[in-house]
Amino acid sequence: MVWLRREDHEDRELRWLRPAALASRNSGGRRIPEAEDPLRTVFQRDRDRILHATAFRRLQHKTQVMAAFEGDHFRSRMTHSLEVSQMSRSVARALRCNDDLAEAIALAHDLGHPPFGHVGEEALDQAMHGHGGFRHNAQGARIVDYLEDRYGHGHGLNLTLAVRRSLLKGRIPAGFPLSSDLLPKAEVPLEAHLVDLCDKIAYLSHDLDDGLRAGLFTEAEAGELRLWQLAATSADSSNRQRIVSEVASLLIHDLVETTDAALASTAAAKTPPRVQHSGPHTVMAQELLEFLRLRYYRAERVLTVMNEGAARIHRLFAALLADPLQLPEGARRRIDTDGPERTICDYIAGMTDRFLQRASDGL
Repeated sequence: MVWLRREDHEDRELRWLRPAALASRNSGGRRIPEAEDPLRTVFQRDRDRILHATAFRRLQHKTQVMAAFEGDHFRSRMTHSLEVSQMSRSVARALRCNDDLAEAIALAHDLGHPPFGHVGEEALDQAMHGHGGFRHNAQGARIVDYLEDRYGHGHGLNLTLAVRRSLLKGRIPAGFPLSSDLLPKAEVPLEAHLVDLCDKIAYLSHDLDDGLRAGLFTEAEAGELRLWQLAATSADSSNRQRIVSEVASLLIHDLVETTDAALASTAAAKTPPRVQHSGPHTVMAQELLEFLRLRYYRAERVLTVMNEGAARIHRLFAALLADPLQLPEGARRRIDTDGPERTICDYIAGMTDRFLQRASDGL
């Protein structure tokens, strides 16, 4: 027999993964038990379900920083998620962690983002004040557990517990509706921490690239950053694309080396490993982040579009709350269970930028 069965993949994991990694056989199971796939591990199935989800396809037309309609070459939520996935898989494999699990988490980590990025998130959180609030990480868990009900059993994509828990990084608003088995929040797999750092590496490097493409700062200004200078020296090049690529490469290699050393030093002590960059790279990455906050994320050109999107969210939310019959039939069926506010929030959070614009025109 030439082809590999699921059991072969699982046996390989047990031989190859380091002790701190999470094997597929320890996934925590699914809320609805299912027959095992003959070819794929449970995390490979989770990855495939996420990739084929409607919510994932909508990320193609959701803002990362520059609005999707500003240009064809700026990153969207989907391209960002794909870049995080590629980095996470590479880092996990280098560290002998479960790269299938890391890939699944990375592909799902931004599913809950509403239109118009973090400004849209703040607008929905304000609209939901007193009704459980809104955070994109919690919304992502709600999508895979409930809203993306592809199979009609009421449990969304029916992902493994390990992947579902890994989507709950950061703060969860008091009263936000989550599945009972996700509360209280539990420790997440090592692979989830790797994805979190790869998420940061991805947006630091690609936002640097997109900010330059948008003309919001110059190469000379970026050249004052120590990480840019180190990348230019390491790449032995003055080519912008090569330097930006080297920024990501330097951060990835530092993350692997630093985390590998941390895992080795804590293995005997049985203490939780630290997933982190080295001190110098942490400082340089923070310097880059502050530069992007000032010159890119808070640029007038960016904020003008984002604030208009937030205003549209507020207007549409108020209009739907005043007349919930405007909601599509599928959403209206959830009102008795979820209440009008949460139903409207779910509906708007799932919109793409352009769908929100069409739905809010004239309001």
